[in-house]
Order: sequence, then structure tokens, then C-alpha cells
Amino acid sequence: MLSLRGFLGAIFLCLTACGPGGDASLPDTGFTLPYRLNDPDTVWTLPPALREISGLGLSADGNQLLAINDEEGMVYFLDCQTGAHTDHRAFGPGRDYEGVEAVGTDIFAVRSNGSLYQIPLTGETISYPTPLYGKYDVEGLCYDSARQRLLLACKGMAGKADSLRHKKVIYAYNLKKHRLENAPAFVIDRAEIARWKGGDSGFGARLSEFFSSDDAPSAFGPSGLAICPLDGNLYVLAAVGKALAVLAPDGRILYVERLDPELLPQPEGICFDREGRLYICTEGKKADGRIVRFSRLSAH
Repeated sequence: MLSLRGFLGAIFLCLTACGPGGDASLPDTGFTLPYRLNDPDTVWTLPPALREISGLGLSADGNQLLAINDEEGMVYFLDCQTGAHTDHRAFGPGRDYEGVEAVGTDIFAVRSNGSLYQIPLTGETISYPTPLYGKYDVEGLCYDSARQRLLLACKGMAGKADSLRHKKVIYAYNLKKHRLENAPAFVIDRAEIARWKGGDSGFGARLSEFFSSDDAPSAFGPSGLAICPLDGNLYVLAAVGKALAVLAPDGRILYVERLDPELLPQPEGICFDREGRLYICTEGKKADGRIVRFSRLSAH
């Protein structure tokens, strides 16, 4: 006898197989992604300590990448040109750390429960709690230098308001006041993500969310974010849903592209260097972790 879940699954398969594809009403944003995400110029295999790499950033001097894993309070420094491990620094006990970013001479790290850690070059680490907690599942961290704030991307719960259902959000942490802003800085509608990815954005999208399918068009769980220094756009990486979304500073979605699961089986961190080259790191799963680098395409 077919269970309710099996019955709904059959309906879902029918909808996705026979229903409409992409939405022809997608806006012409005028944006062209300046990277070929299936053609990196460099792939670096990471040491065993970073097999479960969970965050990526750029050092203050621009010469090193900052990496973190989700099991220990350690920041790893990697050469931007070779990917070689050059140094590391312990800053706290083992926790579920999910993001790392340089702010001036300090480094910030974030836990999945929303707690922030300020790591000076010398001296003791300072921790800052936020109103976020485990259900928000914070997985991305980046510095917005224009507004002197940190951005925290939530893979889990978006908030308690009904208007945030079926959404993913990014909160802002004011570094001057050391306070999380109440309203999200960016709100990403998963129905819009589904349209960009060429899938149903209506009932089929809601049904796919019920099954939590990583392949569902509406699947989008942010795992990293970074602001491009050349155009100010916000790049949001999603491990759940295997996609990259580009947002304008005002929050409009400019572009979404699926990622190659063979190249990036579990994309967890993203950053740019000062030349605008794009770096994405992925956990190794059954292999070693790695970082892939994409050079910026020349404007035509």
C-alpha cells in the first residue's frame, strides 16, 4: 500500500517532469557573470586539517587566504598564489565554526549559533553573542566595508515573522555598536531562486521543499558570502541547492547559476582577492578538501 509520503512523491515527480520549466518573465538585469564557474584557472588540494573546510576569507594585506574548519578554533593561512599552508593560529576551543573574515588587523569568525569571535593579531579573543541561535544555522560571514558591518548568512530559519517563510536571510552586525540589526539586511525568496534555476516556483516548489531535495529548484541554503571589491555586488554561495546567487547592493537578484557537483561537491566558503579573482572552497566528503579559483573575464 502506497504511503502518503510516497503518494506525494509520485505527484512531485509528475509535476517536475511534466510541469512548466523556467519562468520566461525573469527580469533582464543587465548583469553578466564575469566568471566561468565550470572552468577554474586553479584547483588546490588542501591538507587533511582542512578536509572539512567551512569558511574562506582574505587577509588584511591581501596576500593570504584565511580558512577555517567546522571542528576546531583554528585559523589557517594559505598563500594566495600557491594555496600552500603558511601558518595557523588557535583562537578558541573546538566548536562548529562556519565563517572567517578579516576586518582591519583583526580576524572575525562565526559559529553556527550566531556567536562572533574577534581575533586580534596579538592578545585574547573576544566573543560577542547575538540574538541568533542554532535554528538559524549561521554559515556565512563577510565584511561590508562600505557600511562597517559584518553580514551573517543563515542556512536555517530566517526569522519568526510570517513574511519570512520560504525565505533565506542575511543579517547585519553593526561593528561600531556591536549589535545585530533587528531586520534582515537581505531577504532571498526561494521561489525566485527556483525561477532563475529553471524550475517551478509554485506548488511544485513548495512540495520539493517538503522533501528537502538538494536538487529541487527552490533548494537554496546559504553557506558563504562575499562582496566583490570591483562592483560591490554580494555573491551568496549555497551548499544546499548547489548554486551561486549574485545580489545587487539593494538586494535584487541579478543572477543565479547552478554549480557543478563534481567540481564543488559541498561548497562552503567564498571570497575575492583585490584583483577580483573568485575563490570557492569545498569540503572533501570522501576526498580532500579543495579551493578552486576563477579569474575574472575581460569585459568585451
